[in-house]
Amino acid sequence: MKNNEPRTLDATEAQQVARQADVELAILLGMEQSLRMALQWMTRDRGNSHKLSTLRFHTWSFERHLSRIRVLADHGGYMHLIADANPHLAGEVGALRNKHAELHVDLERIILRLDHISRDDARGFGLICANLERFLDDLRRLGQNEAELLQHSFTQEEGGSG
Repeated sequence: MKNNEPRTLDATEAQQVARQADVELAILLGMEQSLRMALQWMTRDRGNSHKLSTLRFHTWSFERHLSRIRVLADHGGYMHLIADANPHLAGEVGALRNKHAELHVDLERIILRLDHISRDDARGFGLICANLERFLDDLRRLGQNEAELLQHSFTQEEGGSG
């Protein structure tokens, strides 16, 4: 095969990549639900100390798993397979990679703010929580876009029309 020729996905390889993506994304969804539950926690008169601690722990865990998924997707994973098998989708794959990078930077900023906020700064804490909720919403939309691209790519690879 020449370097400029599209690579055909082996059915077993595509299934393995899809299965790993499913498992990793299911884990991430569970972590996202934990974060959303923590964000909805109403602390009332007790202050934000416990909620802040919980958000820090879950956000750090979420960030580590999200980084793992990003590496799997962008470096030898399904994004690579899509681009190799469907060169005409390279622009869409590149746009998704760029959005991954943007969201990663956004999450790092949120974590930095969580790490340095005082538990008594209710207004600042509320802003961080709102930013984290927006981040989760943006990430969910990105996941939907990726799923559509995967479906489109694999449907085309199998000879379908999309």
